[in-house]
Amino acid sequence: MRSLVTKLALIIVLVFAFQALTGTFAMAAQAQTQKLDPMMAALASFILPGLGQYLLGDQPKAINHLLIAIGLGIVGFLLSPYTFGLTSFLPLLWSIYSAYDAYQMAK
Repeated sequence: MRSLVTKLALIIVLVFAFQALTGTFAMAAQAQTQKLDPMMAALASFILPGLGQYLLGDQPKAINHLLIAIGLGIVGFLLSPYTFGLTSFLPLLWSIYSAYDAYQMAK
């Protein structure tokens, strides 16, 4: 139980650090006026959910997609002994949705 609490505390600290750092990168993303190819945005979000949204300039949505992917990964890992590994597909499904969303944003 103690190790689980430690891991969750570390995740929370990393999330806040990521959110603090994205504030400094937001100015660079706003300066980017080049339009991103929809397939590149989709591929970026499939590899790392939220990356395509970030490259398109929507930082809050990018943070949400990344946090949901991390949360689904944790849930899948914790529940995998009880669900015979079926929950390990949740992050993959979220990556597919994130890629679709980035593609639609870039269109």
